[in-house]
Amino acid sequence: MSKNLRYILGIIGGILLCLALWYFRTIVSYVIVAAVISLVGAPIVRLIRKIKIGKREIPSSIAAILTLSSFLLIIFLFLNIFAPLVAEEAQALSQIDVEAFSANLNKQFESTMGYLEQFNLSGDDRSNEAFLVEQLQALVSFGDIRGIFNNIFGVIGNAVIALFSVLFITFFFLQDGNMVNRIILTLTPDKHMDEMKSIILQTKKLLSRYFVGLVAQVSIITLLVTLGLSIFGVENAFLIGFLAGLVNLVPYLGPIIGALIGIFIAVTTNLQMDFNSELLPLILSIGGVFLTVQLIDNFVIQPFIFSNSVNAHPLEIFIVISMAGALAGVGGMILAIPAYTLIRIIASEFLSGFKVVDSLTRNLDE
Repeated sequence: MSKNLRYILGIIGGILLCLALWYFRTIVSYVIVAAVISLVGAPIVRLIRKIKIGKREIPSSIAAILTLSSFLLIIFLFLNIFAPLVAEEAQALSQIDVEAFSANLNKQFESTMGYLEQFNLSGDDRSNEAFLVEQLQALVSFGDIRGIFNNIFGVIGNAVIALFSVLFITFFFLQDGNMVNRIILTLTPDKHMDEMKSIILQTKKLLSRYFVGLVAQVSIITLLVTLGLSIFGVENAFLIGFLAGLVNLVPYLGPIIGALIGIFIAVTTNLQMDFNSELLPLILSIGGVFLTVQLIDNFVIQPFIFSNSVNAHPLEIFIVISMAGALAGVGGMILAIPAYTLIRIIASEFLSGFKVVDSLTRNLDE
């Protein structure tokens, strides 16, 4: 077979592979999620296998089952804690008197306008209560809560299928830690086997550290926000803290979203409070807690996790995340660091000798 023909067939094969991956993207996403979970769970499997019963090690299949069971137990405990809190919040939302709330906002608005009139900054003099009622009803749609919960059942059905698929795939990844390696090496040309083995080894090491670091980051943010809100007596502090920890996975935008969620939950469960003397100080307290936690996260937690786990400079991480956000939005920002880490590892193996590549990959082996 001529070299040109092999080249053409290689291009066609690559195009067909990309089309197949796109067509079966749901299954591919299950495999990727399972691979990430297996990276986090691999240290647990190794720890369990070190335990000996008599003179025998625990089989890898049992270690994988125990690891998955521990993950499911954690999820169950969280659901057990959050279900009553979410139900309470849903009930509070369904009982909100939109007209009364808008009247209260209108009162505060008119008070503010009265103050601004002293400086001729109030604009047109007109009633805003009807406008506030309309906007609140359109924004929150309290009357559609039942319909929302009906749609949730369809989402839950798809989530159950996804959960089963991910757990099934993860079990085999955990049971046989070299399965992914063998799949990749099977598709690798013989002349690049050494480089690919090095890439796999470094990728597993760095990404394992990164994802374990993310779990630690979510836990720390949850703890700090919960403690801070509890000091100020905010209801559902743990629910707000956990949601803040999750959305904090979105770089830069996550903390703002978390603060808005926290304020929304706090306000909707305390609408009976007077705005000036009680509700406004509560909002400022929540904002202060999130600002303090964000400063701790920016200057202590993130530099430690991102810089030390993937061996990249914080400025380098910032630029990569910003570029990924511009190209692919929030999803790109979340995947930016793992993707950049993989690109650096591949570049260090195949493009070493270039000054830029050597500079960006100099700390990979640390």
